[in-house]
Amino acid sequence: MRELPDGWRRVALREVTEERTEKVSTRRKITVLSSTKYQGLVPSDEYFKNRTIYSADLSGYKIVRRGWFAYATNHLAEGSIGLQEAFDVACVSPIYTVFSCHDDVYPPYMFRVLKSPDLLAKYGVHEQASVDRRGAVRYRDFRKIEVSIPSNSEQRRIAEILDTLDTQIANQREIFNKLKIVAAAMMDNHLTKIIRAADADFPLATLANIASGVTLGTETGGSIELPYLRVANVQDGYIDTSEMKSVNVSRTDAKRYLLEAGDVLLTEGGDLDKLGRGAVWDARIDPCICQNHIFRVRCDKNRLLPEYLAAYCSSHYGKSYFLSIAKQTTNLASINSTQLKNMPIPLPQIESQRHLIEMTEAGKERISDEDARLQRLELLKQGLTEDLLTGRVRVSEAEAVLESL
Repeated sequence: MRELPDGWRRVALREVTEERTEKVSTRRKITVLSSTKYQGLVPSDEYFKNRTIYSADLSGYKIVRRGWFAYATNHLAEGSIGLQEAFDVACVSPIYTVFSCHDDVYPPYMFRVLKSPDLLAKYGVHEQASVDRRGAVRYRDFRKIEVSIPSNSEQRRIAEILDTLDTQIANQREIFNKLKIVAAAMMDNHLTKIIRAADADFPLATLANIASGVTLGTETGGSIELPYLRVANVQDGYIDTSEMKSVNVSRTDAKRYLLEAGDVLLTEGGDLDKLGRGAVWDARIDPCICQNHIFRVRCDKNRLLPEYLAAYCSSHYGKSYFLSIAKQTTNLASINSTQLKNMPIPLPQIESQRHLIEMTEAGKERISDEDARLQRLELLKQGLTEDLLTGRVRVSEAEAVLESL
C-alpha cells in the first residue's frame, strides 16, 4: 500500500462515522428525499414527477439532518449516495442507511471520497459478498471500508478546490450548450434566407445520384473484406467511425458500393430520430462501403454542394419533408429511395450555398473549441480528484494548476 503523506491517516469508516436511526415519528411536515447516482439526495416529489413513491405514513422513515449522509442500500455500488445539505431536517425510506461524520471530518470532503472510483469498487466487492439476496451493503459492512483522511483544514481546501472545478465545468457546459443553440439558430435563419431567394425547387434525383448500400449476407465467390458503415455510424451531422465492422463482398459489388469523399449519407429510418439523419462522408477510411439501410447521395457539385444538402436535410425543412412522407408505425418510421429521389431541394446559387457552408463550418469550429475546453476541464477534475484524495498531489500544487486555467 502506498505510504501516506505527512498529516494523513488511514482509517476504517467506523472510526470516523456513526450510523443514525432517528425516526420521523409524529412530525407532520417533512421533505422525503431519494438518493440518485448523479444528483445525490433530491426531493422525491421533484425527481419522480407526477407520482408519489413513498408511503403516506412517514413515521417509520429515517431522519437525515443537514450534514448527514444517506445511501440506497441496494444501489450503493452504482454511486447512489448523497450528502444532505438542502434542509435542516429531511427524511428517507427505512430501507436507506443514514450516517454522520465525526467532528474532525469535513462532510463535503467525505462526500468526494465516498463517490470516488476507489470507493465505488469497494462497495461492489461488499455487495457481491453480501448475504442479502439483493446484494445490499449494510452499515455493518460499509463501516469496515478504509479511507485516507488528511487534516481537517486540508480536507476543507481539497473540497473547495474541487468545488471550484465543478463551477468552472458547469459554466463551460453552459457556454457550450448556449453556443450550440445560437449557432443552430444562425444557420437556420441564413438557410431560410437563401431558400427564399432560390430560383426553384428541384427533385433531388435531378441533382444527385442516389443509391443504397450493400445488403448484408449476400456474399458471393471471389469476395473481399471491406469495412462498412452501419446506421449507428451515421449520426446527425457527423460520421462516427469509433466502432467499425467488416463484410465480405464480391469485387464487382465492391466497386459498385465504394464511398467517395463528399458522398452524403442518410439513414432510411428506424426510430424517429434516425429518419433522414446524416452527414457528409470525408473518406477517412478508404476503401469503405455502407449497408443497405443507408442512402448514398452523390451530388452534381456544379449545381449542389454536399454540405448544403446535408445542412438542408438536417434542418426543420428537411425533417418536415421526411416526416410527411415516411411510412410510420409506433415510434418507427422509414423512407424509400423513390421518396428520397422526389425530395424537392431549393437550389440557390453555388456562391450562396458556399457562404452557408463557410458560416456553418465557422460555427462548428467554435463549438469544437468550446467542447475541447470542456473535455479538458472534466479530465483535469477526474485526475485531480484522484490525486488530491490520495495525497499524490498536495493542495498547493492543485491551487497552482487552477490559477493557470
